[in-house]
Amino acid sequence: MQGQSVSEQFRAVLETLSRMPGTAIRRVIPLTLAVTVAAAPAMLAVPADAASSGSVYVVQGLPGKSLDISIDGHSVATGVQAAKVIGPFTVASGKRMITARQGGKLVIQREITVGSGANLDAVIHQPVSPTGAPVLTSYANKVNAIPKDKAALRVAHDAAVGPADIRVNGKVLFANVANGESLDVVVPAATYSVEIVPAGATSPVVLGPLDLPAKAGYLTRVFAIGDPNTKTMNVALGTIKLPQSGSGKPGLVNTGTGGQAAELNQTHNSSAGLLLVIALAGLLAAGVTVRKVARR
Repeated sequence: MQGQSVSEQFRAVLETLSRMPGTAIRRVIPLTLAVTVAAAPAMLAVPADAASSGSVYVVQGLPGKSLDISIDGHSVATGVQAAKVIGPFTVASGKRMITARQGGKLVIQREITVGSGANLDAVIHQPVSPTGAPVLTSYANKVNAIPKDKAALRVAHDAAVGPADIRVNGKVLFANVANGESLDVVVPAATYSVEIVPAGATSPVVLGPLDLPAKAGYLTRVFAIGDPNTKTMNVALGTIKLPQSGSGKPGLVNTGTGGQAAELNQTHNSSAGLLLVIALAGLLAAGVTVRKVARR
């Protein structure tokens, strides 16, 4: 059966089964079902390389620097300016080394842990003290499904500022957020006015107000970076397309009287399901089971 398409293989198996006497079919069905059950884990298994990798974005949050970025010693980008988001980069799960250099001089080198199937942002930024050494903070992106008219929003505090309140449309949405922390929310898709102020205060405004579009079906990540004392406050923005939750409009509605349509549909589905199981199992067992039965 080598070289045949899947549909040709199905037809061949079904034709073979149709030519068998009833006793032979009764012998084949239990055998093919057993083969199908035994093979199910292998058929449904996720490929090892897909299951053991993750995605990493790198956010350049150091004003006035142009960084060359590498992951595990392999260059992924050069000359990355402040407020830029690069990636995603597919990496093996486990501990990965992020390195940033400027003009060949090491700026920061830190290790992050990437889980299997994870999606991460690795942000290189200033600590609370603007004269302190750069730090790297990683954030796990929530890439689960959201309603199609909603937007996921994350705001991360990666600026050289103490604990702050993040105000959205004039109201405190995230309170007392420290450097290196972030908060996530799902909101109606719209454009929001965002500003950052010291925790518990309404002024001075250290960033904003700025208009932030939260697009339906996307995770929008906002990283506040820079130092208000040197007037380098800025934001880095990134988006990720998300799957949608909820069901769409039905394409087919079965109607009838007294449940007859449902009964017919159930019978049809059961018969089709049985034939599909037999056909799938036959693809695996036709070369052994069918020929063995046919010779008897």
